[in-house]
Amino acid sequence: MKLKLLRPICFGGGVAVEGDEIETTEQHGRELIQKGYASDSVANHTTGQSSTKQTKAKKEK
Repeated sequence: MKLKLLRPICFGGGVAVEGDEIETTEQHGRELIQKGYASDSVANHTTGQSSTKQTKAKKEK
């Protein structure tokens, strides 16, 4: 599970600071989210689809 950290934590033998993305197990990830230390990184990214403006075609006379 990929997470984006909201607070610094000890992880992987060092300190991961806020804004870092980490890969961890599902259970550990849910625990960090529940405690407010991280957020799901998938929820923070857009789908990559750009919004296009819909315009109506002009009527011919």
